[in-house]
Amino acid sequence: MPSNACFASMGSIGVPRLRRVLRALAWLYPEIGYCQGTGMVAACLLLFLEEEDAFWMMCAIVEDLLPASYFSTTLLGVQTDQRVLRHLIVQYLPRLDKLLQEHDIELSLITLHWFLTAFASVVDIKLLLRIWDLFFYEGSRVLFQLTLGMLHLKEEELIQSENSASIFNTLSDIPSQMEDVELLLGVAMRLAGSLTDVAVETQRRKHLAYLIADQGQLLGAGALTNLSQVVRRRTQRRKSTITALLFGEDDLEALKAKNIKQTELVADLREAILRVAHHFQCTDPKNCNVELTPDYSMESHQRDHENYVACSRSHRRRAKALLDFERHDDDELGFRKNDIITIVSQKDEHCWVGELNGLRGWFPAKFVEVLDERSKEYSIAGDDSVTEGVTDLVRGTLCPALKALFEHGLKKPSLLGGACHPWLFIEEAAGREVERDFASVYSRLVLCKTFRLDEDGKVLTPEELLYRAVQSVNVTHDAVHAQMDVKLRSLICVGLNEQVLHLWLEVLCSSLPTVEKWYQPWSFLRSPGWVQIKCELRVLCCFAFSLSQDWELPAKREAQQPLKEGVRDMLVKHHLFSWDVDG
Repeated sequence: MPSNACFASMGSIGVPRLRRVLRALAWLYPEIGYCQGTGMVAACLLLFLEEEDAFWMMCAIVEDLLPASYFSTTLLGVQTDQRVLRHLIVQYLPRLDKLLQEHDIELSLITLHWFLTAFASVVDIKLLLRIWDLFFYEGSRVLFQLTLGMLHLKEEELIQSENSASIFNTLSDIPSQMEDVELLLGVAMRLAGSLTDVAVETQRRKHLAYLIADQGQLLGAGALTNLSQVVRRRTQRRKSTITALLFGEDDLEALKAKNIKQTELVADLREAILRVAHHFQCTDPKNCNVELTPDYSMESHQRDHENYVACSRSHRRRAKALLDFERHDDDELGFRKNDIITIVSQKDEHCWVGELNGLRGWFPAKFVEVLDERSKEYSIAGDDSVTEGVTDLVRGTLCPALKALFEHGLKKPSLLGGACHPWLFIEEAAGREVERDFASVYSRLVLCKTFRLDEDGKVLTPEELLYRAVQSVNVTHDAVHAQMDVKLRSLICVGLNEQVLHLWLEVLCSSLPTVEKWYQPWSFLRSPGWVQIKCELRVLCCFAFSLSQDWELPAKREAQQPLKEGVRDMLVKHHLFSWDVDG
């Protein structure tokens, strides 16, 4: 602040005070050390506060008001906020977003310093004090609201700019041109007053995870926070007796071993995925060209949902034979169990027309199972009714590796003894994701089941698909009193069949209230590291699985022979015979 008399020269009265405050901060927060942003904020605080008060205000900013790693050497926190800001501009200022994209302008080059100094370096002191009043009272969401307000006030001028240089200069000058604080606050609140802390934190968590995955690094325990684990001021509220009994106290030893444990979990999962992939490549040669290296780029996450909704079934519909059907007449189509039949006509619900090995004829519809080839081509390598080895790899290797990830950091109920099961967390998170619009979700689920709307395309969102799968597993498994371990393995199989296992992980980890309820702060699911797991799981969506959801359940005793039952239905409908088929 060379223009201020208190800091104009080395001998100015404010310089030694600022130096002492910054040294104290560097000692208290060694992970931060010195950051130019803290110097600017501390200098402004010293203009109207004593040294000690300014120091404690800085502590409040670092610990409470701004997210982790805001002033660290990596600046991950403030970089994340820039991505959140771009997301909010798309939502609140779509015309400006289009302009920035057309001219390929990186807004963070301008606004990063606004956030890093909480506007201290870019606005007049009179305006700054009003901004900080809101900042200290309402929190960091004010930074987004005011930035959106400033951009909205200059939106027309920006749109009328002739070239990229003019737009860039106008953006850079916006804060210094803000004079009417009442106008700015009014516009900001009208435009983005509905922005909540929950919405901001949700976007922060998502974009921080993407940022770390994009850089190809797994955040360590110390990097998750700006604060020293030893000297951080703690005013944490003590747990109630009931909470302590149910979920126990935090395990400090687990904090120390967090990095080692996470590395082992990722390595085990990666090995399990590669074993499944190698099985596909050895069993079915058409999978040999599948790329097994995970894509950690930011663009890969944007393409996930595009690829999910873009898939559709090819015009050719095929089915797998469930049992042998011998051909007696020329117009019949004979086949063996597990043969793949191309369906020509399904006009009759009991009697279909199909083609196999150049022959065409009719066959009972109940003797085949339609293959799900909406976004994949059937492979015997992923069919557990044909290739038993895939069952051992998925249920015996992959599922335990995933379960270990879900159990990492799961809060332990000391009163009951033992950990809560991940299945309970998945149930609650799946329900929470659809409860906001449960009526419409339920209607879509009923329509899909009644009219089979999802046979030719994926009309359900990953959240709705997860909810339906959880309910389906509960219905079938509760009837035989199956354990929660079995339910979890069956759900994973459904996710592999639908090629959405990685998207389901994103859904679960994005349910912040549920994750915070069930998991410790040091757990994998509450750290940005879950994005790495998502990238690893994405490899599996390149393979076609046809796994039975009920594989581990006791086999049902069939009351009637399937051949006679199917033939009877068909013959009765067409009035071909009148005698009892069972006779």
